[in-house]
Amino acid sequence: MLTATIFLMGLGLVASLILVVASKVFYVWEDPRIEEVSDALLGANCGGCGYAGCAAAAEAVVQKKASPDVCVAGGFEIAKAVAEVMGLTVEEKEPEFSKPGCTYGFQDADLKYEYDGLYDCRAAVMLYNGSKICEIGCLGLATCVNACPFNALSMGENNLPVVDNNKCTGCGICEEICPKGIITLSSATIRLMSDQKLSECTAPCQRHCPAEIDIPRYICEIRAGNYEGALRTIREKNPFPLICGWICPAPCEEECRRNLLDDPVAINGLKKFVADLERENGEYKLPYLPPVSGKRVSVIGGGIEGLTASYFLRRMGHDVTIIESTEKLGGILRYVISDDRLPKEVLDWEINGILSLGIKHKTGITAGRDISFKSMMEEGENMVLVTAGGWDSRQIMNNTMISDSLIPKSNLLLNFLMSGESDRPSVKKKRIVIVGEGNSAVKAADICLESEASKVCLIFPFSREEAIERNLDISVKKSLEIVFSSEISELSGIGNDLKYLFIRDEYGDINEIGIDYLLIDSGRIPEMLFDLDKDSESWRSVEVLKVFGKENSGGIFALKNIGRPTDLEKVVVAVGIGRKLARGLHLYSKGEDIAPEEKVITDESQVANVFRIPNRQALINYKEKYDPSEIFTLEMSKDQAERCLSCGLICYKKGHQVCKLM
Repeated sequence: MLTATIFLMGLGLVASLILVVASKVFYVWEDPRIEEVSDALLGANCGGCGYAGCAAAAEAVVQKKASPDVCVAGGFEIAKAVAEVMGLTVEEKEPEFSKPGCTYGFQDADLKYEYDGLYDCRAAVMLYNGSKICEIGCLGLATCVNACPFNALSMGENNLPVVDNNKCTGCGICEEICPKGIITLSSATIRLMSDQKLSECTAPCQRHCPAEIDIPRYICEIRAGNYEGALRTIREKNPFPLICGWICPAPCEEECRRNLLDDPVAINGLKKFVADLERENGEYKLPYLPPVSGKRVSVIGGGIEGLTASYFLRRMGHDVTIIESTEKLGGILRYVISDDRLPKEVLDWEINGILSLGIKHKTGITAGRDISFKSMMEEGENMVLVTAGGWDSRQIMNNTMISDSLIPKSNLLLNFLMSGESDRPSVKKKRIVIVGEGNSAVKAADICLESEASKVCLIFPFSREEAIERNLDISVKKSLEIVFSSEISELSGIGNDLKYLFIRDEYGDINEIGIDYLLIDSGRIPEMLFDLDKDSESWRSVEVLKVFGKENSGGIFALKNIGRPTDLEKVVVAVGIGRKLARGLHLYSKGEDIAPEEKVITDESQVANVFRIPNRQALINYKEKYDPSEIFTLEMSKDQAERCLSCGLICYKKGHQVCKLM
């Protein structure tokens, strides 16, 4: 017995020694912050973050594979607690919610075949891309509902997913699992920034609105009596519902599918109706504003484009100041369009509504003369967005011609050529760069050479052969350099001086050129963005126009006539452009690439459509054409809204009421 006891004790001692050695050999140190982060997390182990429970998420945060806001269900307070453990700070994030993107369930949509298989959307898509005729429509098999870990989704009576925003955490699981991309994460900023895509359900009227307003939705809101909701829908893409109600030529109505039956729905009249209601009530319905970004932006130009860009920048959280050379904001809307087409009180109401978001403005201040990059840096501005127009706008509005533009040491070529010798800036012993496309650029080069410029560089976007075809004088001259097939990608300078420009050639290579003065062969300064660095007093341009797409290549001086509101149609076009410029600036402010969205709908896109409506008689319930000058009453607006066919891509109301607000 004693022997056995001693043996067991010895065996235990040996085992203990082995374990001690093993613990030393195989010891794995665990960062104590993992436990701290895990304790700070919600503890739901829901998987909404994409990791297998809160412990795995905590480990990812400590290993810097995930950010402190990894817990999608926890909100800002938990993200802040995690950040404190990691010695970091977080900014409050705009909430995101799931957003279904289909209007017609399988009971209303046309079918290719009767589906009888595994009750899962992903399985159904594997069979001829689903059973619906519409290739992008929701299949209604509730895969997203079953996947939601927070019970925030349910299937509605129309067999489409319904989101409970009180439960939705924006985890994105439904978005990842939907094989059709029908349900996506959305926020106010996402909707403001997004363009119409080929993968989305869009109506013909919506696709032909230059501002890309969700027209079927706001008409649906009006039909439901939710006039404030209709106005908010319009202002997600257009801050001027009342102005456009007065002057928009309504290209949307030309494409209204109701034309296949009788007359188009009074789309623009309905927009004006809800905007008039707001004005009659005398209270602006202010939109949601996200947490502040900390970025201060000066917008040069208080016309339709500048006001639009300012509106969307403010709605994206930026601190905005508008700089306008005239005494009042509005640009051509105020100084060119007559009162009978656009009453001044209407213009003032809309502008005051934009300013009520907290946008500051300074009028009677001319950029390049009364204010400069250097003075804006001293005032703490971070970026400058130019939407100032050009020579054409100043001539139309009887403004005086100025010797310098906003961009330090630069001018429009037209100004330079039209100025007398005594009024021109001195170019003696200076390096001059001229960006041009014709003989006016060559003439300016000759003037600069005669004025004893130390060097003149002509930059043409086309080849030498094309220059010869255009009969341009490209003979070799002393101190003259000609660069072909190139574009300017960036300008940079210090204080109020232009120092360098960067040229991109046809092969994509970038070359740097020292410069003292720049002349631009254009009727206007193109829409441009500048980044200011107060500490070094330096500044540089940013290719914000990249947001418009690859077809608009040409460097920072591309799209010379973009958005010029010289007629009524261009006003609503300028609204769309102002929103895109704001998107480009917002992307840059977040450190993201400025690029167009993928697979957006353009004029050249091939989109499924309906060109014939069967069962016409069931839909014809209104034959009178409305008078655009007539003031809509509540009853008239309801009549017009009832006429809407609630169109989708190829779906539309077929003799029964379809109006779903999601």
